[in-house]
Amino acid sequence: MLSPVSSWIGNLLVAALLLWVPVRAQRIVDVQLAARGTADLCGDRQVVVTISLSTPLYASDSLLLFEFAVGYDPVKLQFIAPLFTGTVAEGADYSGSGAIDSATVRVYAFNVTRPLRGTGPLCGLLFRYPGECPDTVTVRLVLPPEKNAEAKLEFGQLGTALVEAVEHPSSSLKAQFPYDTAFVALGVERELSLEFNVPAARVRTWSFLLRGSRGLRLNRLALAANDSLTLVVESSDSSELYAQIVCPSVLQARKVRLTCSAQLHRSEPAQLEVVPELPHCACVASVQGDTVSIVPDETVSVTQRAASSLKYARIGEEWKLWDLPEQAVELVAWDSLGRFASRVAITGLPVIVRADCWSPVLIRLRDGSVIRTILR
Repeated sequence: MLSPVSSWIGNLLVAALLLWVPVRAQRIVDVQLAARGTADLCGDRQVVVTISLSTPLYASDSLLLFEFAVGYDPVKLQFIAPLFTGTVAEGADYSGSGAIDSATVRVYAFNVTRPLRGTGPLCGLLFRYPGECPDTVTVRLVLPPEKNAEAKLEFGQLGTALVEAVEHPSSSLKAQFPYDTAFVALGVERELSLEFNVPAARVRTWSFLLRGSRGLRLNRLALAANDSLTLVVESSDSSELYAQIVCPSVLQARKVRLTCSAQLHRSEPAQLEVVPELPHCACVASVQGDTVSIVPDETVSVTQRAASSLKYARIGEEWKLWDLPEQAVELVAWDSLGRFASRVAITGLPVIVRADCWSPVLIRLRDGSVIRTILR
């Protein structure tokens, strides 16, 4: 039988041995945020931000639960949904997200008995960029991350992610006149047509310059009467007009038609040029202008009365013309791009030609004179 002293010494030795058993220290891992790709303003505008650890996660870490409070600028980013597919938290017993306030969302996952483990992101967050222009915004962790008390790891440094919104434009904004040449009598005010082909590319506002040369005076510029857009003439003089077209919302792909009133004061050809500017933050890669030649036509004043008595109407895909002068023998028509369309011998009325939105025509008379007009 051991003596009391021996028993006491034995107990002391057992306690000493227990004190010498090494205690495993908790691992310290950093939390990393990363933006996967960029938000394409000309596409779906979506971007994914992932939350990862700086090392793989082991079963021995005993991490059953995590919760992160993620902060962002709600003016520049819109939170859409948490992402767990393809992450360490895929298949967790419980996972989800919830808004803490307008600028903070919490994302969480936990298992009841099985520790989370694996490599790659713990989870992800899907954001949408609502702005119109390229920009950047930071996503960060705004509170210390939560974990289960039994977890054998500690969270160290908390990273941030920089989200970029960029443009990948491919569309073109085009301005064009419906004809290559316009015949204008000296000193007679003439309305010249202009058309913008607007792509479906987030266009809301664009500016352009109308520039005349060699005695061509520009008087007025106006949108088509039934157009809901706003035309603002920002500056003008006798030969140039600088204007802007404004819409309160993004335009769908469409054509915008204008008319410019002009007078020719020299008996020599002139030119009218339209030079559009690249719209700001509109996913438009390029712009294309156009030029129309203005040719003095001495016959216009002689045949103006005959042209004014001409009657015509668009019926389906055709123009029908009545009340032509008795001496009319031939009609020549061009399409809205100034390309030759048809030549018709006038043998009876009405005269029928294929319709376009703007159809310049020339009517030849037996005495050699001509009548020029535009069917519109």
